[in-house]
Amino acid sequence: RVITDHIRSTTMMIGDGVLPSNEGRGYVLRRLLRRAARHGRLLSIDHPFLSEVAETVIKENAIAYPNLVEKHDFIIKIIGIEEENFSRTIDSGLKLLSEMIEKSNNKILSGSDAFKLSDTFGFPIDLTKEIIAEKGLSLDENIFNELVQQQKETARNSRIDAGADAWKNSSYAVKDFDPTEFVGYN
Repeated sequence: RVITDHIRSTTMMIGDGVLPSNEGRGYVLRRLLRRAARHGRLLSIDHPFLSEVAETVIKENAIAYPNLVEKHDFIIKIIGIEEENFSRTIDSGLKLLSEMIEKSNNKILSGSDAFKLSDTFGFPIDLTKEIIAEKGLSLDENIFNELVQQQKETARNSRIDAGADAWKNSSYAVKDFDPTEFVGYN
């Protein structure tokens, strides 16, 4: 159910022009695709399969949503690329997580290790928690949450004046022109 529900949503989103990204609705799309792919792995599907399921979604909804048929190739391509990228992330993340688990002396995976997996390698924290729980370990969530909060604050502070330098002295380029008069309602 998770796979079919998520792939239906992602197919519609891509059909509406949303692309996977790390912000906003693109981030939601990416999370849905990755969660569907992860559930496929839990069902022992070890090859890219989401585009095949998307084919069915497009075919079944062709009459009600003709834009899906028009954008068929694009939708299938985006889903395939994102699933392959996530597959590489999962493979490298699983290897690194295994090494971290082996180095863990006590029954707790450090929050900094989990943050490194998440932030640097894009390895989902929910997957980390699930895997370490299977191995009888827990996560130092306090440290993990502190690091996530620090990262958010750093990102927020760096965006405060982001792009401001690009517009510095922009009035200089148009100083010799007369002001624009709006005549749109006439």
